[in-house]
Amino acid sequence: MPGETWTDREKKVARRVFEAALHRELAEVMAQFKSRAASAKGPEDMWAVQEYLAQARRDIDRKYDYRYSQLDLVFGRLLREGRIEELVLKGLAEEKLACIRRVASL
Repeated sequence: MPGETWTDREKKVARRVFEAALHRELAEVMAQFKSRAASAKGPEDMWAVQEYLAQARRDIDRKYDYRYSQLDLVFGRLLREGRIEELVLKGLAEEKLACIRRVASL
């Protein structure tokens, strides 16, 4: 929500939730990368691994935007994808939670 302010407490909650979700998703990508690399047999497999990593990076860079003006959208998407639960957002203002829920329901 443009122009919305975040309290220090909300910023701490947001940072914790954001970082935890990002680290979990990066761990998934790392595990998938290791699995694909270990099963690579030839050059075509090597390039497929590289393309997987490039696409994963694009997706993560697009999804994880830690600007306060974007966090409602980020958290809504993460909630919709099942990457976070609403409970971890405890401490955010009800207006922010309502916006996050709206985004998650899209």
